Amino acid sequence: MASFEARFGDGVWVSLVMATYNRAALLRRLLEQLDAQTLDPARYEVIVVDDGSKEDPRDKLADLKTRYTLCIERQENAGPAVARQRGVDIARGKIIVIIDDDMQVKPAFLENHLAKHDDDRTVVLGRLRPDQKLADMPLFERFYARVMGKKGDDWASGKTPVVGQSVYTGNVSFSRTLFLQAGGFDPQFRALEDEELGIRFEKAGAKFAFANDAETLHGSDWTSMKKWMDRAYRDGVYQTKLARKHPDLPGASPWRHLPDLNPVSRPFMALSVAAPATTSLVAEAAARTAVAFDKVGLEPIAIAGATFVYGIQYYRGVRRETGSAVAAAREYREFKRGIDLLRRGERGDGAAWRGLVEGIREDHRMIRFYADKYDARSSQGASLASDAVKKIGFQLMIAYRVMRFFRAAGLGLGAQLMSRSIRHAFASDVHWDAELEPGVVIVHGFGLAISYAAKVKSGCIIFQNVTLGFGNDPDSRESAGGAPLLENDVHVGIGATLFGPIVVGAGSKIMAGCVLAKSVPPRSVVHAPIPEVGVRGG
Repeated sequence: MASFEARFGDGVWVSLVMATYNRAALLRRLLEQLDAQTLDPARYEVIVVDDGSKEDPRDKLADLKTRYTLCIERQENAGPAVARQRGVDIARGKIIVIIDDDMQVKPAFLENHLAKHDDDRTVVLGRLRPDQKLADMPLFERFYARVMGKKGDDWASGKTPVVGQSVYTGNVSFSRTLFLQAGGFDPQFRALEDEELGIRFEKAGAKFAFANDAETLHGSDWTSMKKWMDRAYRDGVYQTKLARKHPDLPGASPWRHLPDLNPVSRPFMALSVAAPATTSLVAEAAARTAVAFDKVGLEPIAIAGATFVYGIQYYRGVRRETGSAVAAAREYREFKRGIDLLRRGERGDGAAWRGLVEGIREDHRMIRFYADKYDARSSQGASLASDAVKKIGFQLMIAYRVMRFFRAAGLGLGAQLMSRSIRHAFASDVHWDAELEPGVVIVHGFGLAISYAAKVKSGCIIFQNVTLGFGNDPDSRESAGGAPLLENDVHVGIGATLFGPIVVGAGSKIMAGCVLAKSVPPRSVVHAPIPEVGVRGG
C-alpha cells in the first residue's frame, strides 16, 4: 500500500469535525487527547462547531494550547447535522473524520483511519467501545453499549458487512469529495442524519470498511431516563422520515425490527402504533421496573426491560410521523410486500419485468380513478390499451416505466437512451434515477423537467411544464442540495417550479405558476402571486 504522502500529497490530510453542546469539560479532554496523535500536527486540523451552548466554549477553552490547528465556530442551535455540515464546509482536509464530543481517543486514532482509505470512495467506521466505567453508567447507556458492541464484533469478524445504514457519526471517516458528491447532511434530520447520509453514500457508489483499531471510548454524561426515552421516540419519528425519503430500501423502514422482536413484545409494539397514549404509560412503568431490577443486580432482566421500553417509544414515534393507525398499517403492508418479494428471490430481470408491468397497471388504475372523480365525460372502464393510445401523459409514464425497467435490469445504457427518447418524443427531461412510484398521473405529458434526486409518491398528479429540480436548501450551505419529495396525493399545477431538498406534504395542492423552494405540511394549498393588471397606455 502506498504511503500517506503518496496517497494524500501536500497540505492537510485530515479534518476532524465535531459538533458540541454544553460539554466544555468533555470537549477539553478530547482536544487534549487529539494533541497526542502520532500523525504530524501539520497534517491534521480540528474543527469544533458549537450548536448554541449556554456558555461559549471559546471562552472556556481560551487557555488551551494545541500543536494542531484548532478552529471553534459557534451557531444558533440548529441540530448536529447543521453543525457538522458547517464544520465540513470550512474543512481543508482531504479526509473528514467525525466523532462525538464525549469520546476519548488513543494516539494512533487518526493514523488508523487514514490507513483504511485507499481511494475517494471509501467510508470507514471506527470501533465504538464503552469506557472502563461502563458498570457505573446509567442502565440506558449500558443498553446502547451492548448494542454497539455486538455490531462491532459482527463487523470485525466479518459476520455482517458494513453498509450505508451502518454509518454513525460517533466515529466515521470519508473523503470530502464523496461527501460533496452525496450532498452532505440533510438539515431536515435532527436525528438519524448519519444513517441517512450513509444511505446516500451507498447510492453514490461508496464502499465501506471497519477499522477495529480506530476506536473511540464512549463515556456519556447523560443521566436522564426521560431524555433517553425522548431520544427513542425521536428515532422512530426520523426513521419513518428516512424510509419515506428512501422508499427503494426496505431495510430503511422502521418496520424492519419487528421480525427480530420477542413474540411477547410484538403486541405491545402494535399497540404503540394503535394507541400511543396508552403505551406511554406502559413505557414509563416498564422503565421504572427495569431500573428497579438493575438496582438489585439483575442486569440481564434490566437490559431486556430497557430494550422493551426503547421499542415502545420508537413505535410511538413511528405513529406520530405516519399520522394515523391507518396510514401506519398501509406503510407496514408496503414494507412487508417488499420484503416478501425479496424473500421469494424476485430480483434481477424478473423483478424488473414485474416492476414494469405492475407499475403500468397501477398508473392506469390511478388514471381511471381520477377520471371518474373529476371528468364527467370520461368513459367508464376504458381499457389500458385504449388509454395508452389516447392519453399522452400515460404514454410518457409507460416510457418512464420502460426506462426504469432497463435501470433495474442493470442495463444503464438502455435507461439513458430511453431518457433521450422521452426528451425528443415529449419535450420532457426525466432522469432515469428519478423515483416515481406506481400510481402517478401525468396530465398532457410535455415540458417536464424532473431531477435525478426527485421522488414522487403514489396518487400524485403532475400537469405540463412542471419542474422538480435539484437545488440548494436556502437555510444551509451549498453542499446540502437535493430535489423535491412529493408525498402521496399531491397535485402540481401547470408550469409550477419546485426545487431543492423540500418535502411537499401529502394531499397538498401546488397551484399553476408557483415557484416553491421550501417544504410545506400535509394538506397545504400553495398559491402563485396574483398578476397585477393595469390600464394599457396609448
